[in-house]
Amino acid sequence: MQANVLEQSKELISREIKLCKKLRAMISRELEAIVLDSDMDELFRVLEQKDGLIAELQLLADGWRDVLTNPAVGNSPSGLRTRLLELYPDDEELPGLIQQSREIATSIMQAEDNAIAELQKYKDSLRSQISSRVQGRNAAASYARMGGSII
Repeated sequence: MQANVLEQSKELISREIKLCKKLRAMISRELEAIVLDSDMDELFRVLEQKDGLIAELQLLADGWRDVLTNPAVGNSPSGLRTRLLELYPDDEELPGLIQQSREIATSIMQAEDNAIAELQKYKDSLRSQISSRVQGRNAAASYARMGGSII
């Protein structure tokens, strides 16, 4: 039964890493669409694809229920992955998988924060451009009303 928990956990972590790598690549594409191309259509396509991956990650999280409800695992105040390391100290693959999972999760959080900041800059730039154009139109309209010629 414990071997089953170990193999199931390693499989879930491996799938999580694979999905997270795809998600990380999409965040890079998202940044490229915002910063390099200013391509909102591409940005929306990437965001839609990201939603699908996030849904898959949520389904994967549901897969952890079997592991969490296993009496061998129990509750650990230090977290499930730390508990797995405690239960299987001799497994050579598990520590690397857990470390890789933590690193990709950290990378995703940093990249997502960066993407949000870049999108905010883009939005602020658009707002400034629109405001400038509105002011220009208002100035031209005022000038025309006062009898001036725009041409």
